Amino acid sequence: MLIKALCDYSALQENKTPAGYCKQAIHFEILLTPEGKIAAINDLRVPRIIPLKNKKTKTVYDPVMEQLPVRTQKPGIDKNTIEHRPLYIFGLNYDKGTLTPTDATNKAAKSHKCFCEWNEKFFENIDSPICKAYLNFIRTWEPEQETQNPHLLALGKEYSSSYYEFGLDGSPETKLHNDSKFKAAYEDYLAQLNADIDSDDTELSTCSILGEKLPQARIHDKIKGIKGGMSSGCVLVGMKESAFESYGKKQSYNSNVSEKAMKMYTSALNSLLADRSHYKTFDDMTIVYFAMKKNDAEECNMFAGMFSGFEDELNKTVVTEADRNINTVMTQLKQGRTADMPYDPNVEFYVAGFTPNSSRISQKFIFHDKFGKIFDNVLKHQQDISFTEGQRQVSIERIKRELISPKSSKEKVPSPLTAALFEAILKGTRYPDELLFTVITRVKTDSDEENNHFIKLNDTRAGLIKGCINRKHNKEEIKMSLDLENKNQAYLCGRLFAVLEKIQQDSSKATINTTIKDTYFSSACSRPATVFPKLYSLSQNHLKKFESSKLRNYYNDKCLEIIDDLNGEFPQTLSNDDQGRFIVGYAQQYRDLYTKKSKDKPEENSEVKPEAKSEE
Repeated sequence: MLIKALCDYSALQENKTPAGYCKQAIHFEILLTPEGKIAAINDLRVPRIIPLKNKKTKTVYDPVMEQLPVRTQKPGIDKNTIEHRPLYIFGLNYDKGTLTPTDATNKAAKSHKCFCEWNEKFFENIDSPICKAYLNFIRTWEPEQETQNPHLLALGKEYSSSYYEFGLDGSPETKLHNDSKFKAAYEDYLAQLNADIDSDDTELSTCSILGEKLPQARIHDKIKGIKGGMSSGCVLVGMKESAFESYGKKQSYNSNVSEKAMKMYTSALNSLLADRSHYKTFDDMTIVYFAMKKNDAEECNMFAGMFSGFEDELNKTVVTEADRNINTVMTQLKQGRTADMPYDPNVEFYVAGFTPNSSRISQKFIFHDKFGKIFDNVLKHQQDISFTEGQRQVSIERIKRELISPKSSKEKVPSPLTAALFEAILKGTRYPDELLFTVITRVKTDSDEENNHFIKLNDTRAGLIKGCINRKHNKEEIKMSLDLENKNQAYLCGRLFAVLEKIQQDSSKATINTTIKDTYFSSACSRPATVFPKLYSLSQNHLKKFESSKLRNYYNDKCLEIIDDLNGEFPQTLSNDDQGRFIVGYAQQYRDLYTKKSKDKPEENSEVKPEAKSEE
C-alpha cells in the first residue's frame, strides 16, 4: 500500500525532483576564488524556535534543501558528482579543535582521493567560471597544508556534521550545481548511463506497482531522514540474505518492483522527509503524512495541529497561527458547523510510522482514509480522553510524558505502543490494552512532589483511563463527572478511598505531609479487602477530632452510603480494568469533594477548599 501510494503521490507533484537528481540538506556554502582558494564559508542554515516547558524556547538551525546530482547509494567510500561531505572535500578529520589528515584507517585520505579523481575527470572539459574554480580547488587543495585553515577552524564542531555546496566569490547568485554548462554535461552523462543500462540483458517483468512490463530494481535507493537511522540512509525494501530468496529470485528481484517505481517511491519519501510540514518525530518513531493532491499544505498543517506537542515544532509564528486555526475548526466542528473548512474533507490522507532497524526501515503502521473522517476520529479521541468539561486539547507529547517515569530522562514509550495508539486515534477504535496497563502502573508507582501534586494522578492520566475503558466496552461506562448511579465495586472503592483521605486531611489543622494516598493507594487499588477495613477504622479515629458534629456525621454518612452500595464487602482483588475504574472513581470523588457543595453538606465545613487546581 505504501509504495503504491508514494508512487501515486509522486505522479501528482508538479515540482518533483527530476530523475538523476535528489534533495540534499546543505548547511554551509564554500565561496571559491577563480584560482580555487576558499574566500569564505557562509552559513546557510535557517533559525527555528522550539517551544519548551515553562514557556521557555530553544533555537535550532535547519539546513536548506538543494537539488544536487543523485547521491551514491553504495556502502563504503564512493564518489559523488559535486561532493557535499566534508571528509571527501577537505580530506581532514576534526577532533577536539584540531584538524588532521591522518586517522587509524586512512579514511580521510582515501575519501579525498576518491573525490578528486572522479570530479577532476568530470569537470576538466566544462568551460565556465564556477566549474573552473571548482576544478582548480580540486587540483590545488592539499589537506596536509590546510590543518590551520581559519575558515574550517571557525566552524568548530559543526565542521564534521555539516554538508557543503560551492559558489563563486563575488557572484552570490552563482552556484556550482545550478551552472548551465555543468547541467548540460551532467544530462549527457545521465543519457549515456541510461543507454548502457538499456543495452544490458536486464530481465523484464510486470511491475507489481505500475502494472507495466519494465526492468526490475535489484537494489532500492536509500531513505534519509528517519530519526535514529544511519546518516547515509536506510532501505525500505531490501533482501540481502539468502534466507529471503524465493522462486530462484535473488536480492530485490523477488519484490517485483520496477526500477521506475523504485525511483518514484524513494524520491517521494525522501522529499516528504526533507519537508518539515510532512513529518513529525515521536521518540524513535518518525510519522510521515500526506494528502493525495498536488498541494496538500492545508491538510498537512491541520493534521500537525491536531497532534500539536510533538518534540519537533514548526517556527513559533507558524505554530501560533496553526493553533489558532485548529482551535477555530475544533470549535466549529463541536458546534456542528462544517462549512467553509480550510481543508478538503474528501481527499485521501495517508499516515505512516517508521522506526530504524540497523540499515533498514521498519514500517510500524500505515493508515489512510478520507481526511474528514480522520479529523472526526481525532476530535472523538480528544472528547473520549477529556476528564473535565472545557479541558484543552491533550497533545501526543503530553500523553507520552504521562506514560514514562517523570524521574527518567532516557525512558521512551515502546514503538509498538506508539503505533497502536496512533492507529486507535486515527481509526476511532479501542485503545491498546498496553496503554491502560501503562497508565495504571504509572499512577500506582509514581509519587507526588511538594511543588507538584499532579504527578501521580492528573486529568490526563484519568482521562486516558476513562477513554480506554469506555472504548473497550463500547459504551460510556464512565461519565465525565462523578456518577452516583455507578455501582461498580471498583468504582465505589475508589470513591470511598477519596472520602477517607478527605477525612484524614480535614481532621488535622496542620498540613499533612503524608496521606493515606501516599502509603496505601497502590494496595487499595489492587487488593481492597486487605486495606479498607484498616483505613475505615483509622477514619473513625480521625472523625473524633472534628469539632463540628454535623461535619462528622456528614462524612460518616458518606462512607456508610458507599459501603452499603458495596454490600458491606470489599473485593479481594481487582483486575486491570477494575483498577482503572478505582482510579477514576477516586479522582472524580476527590474533585467533587473539593469543588461541589452538596445540599446535605454542612456550611460549618470551613476546612473544605473552594476548588482543586487542575494540572491542565
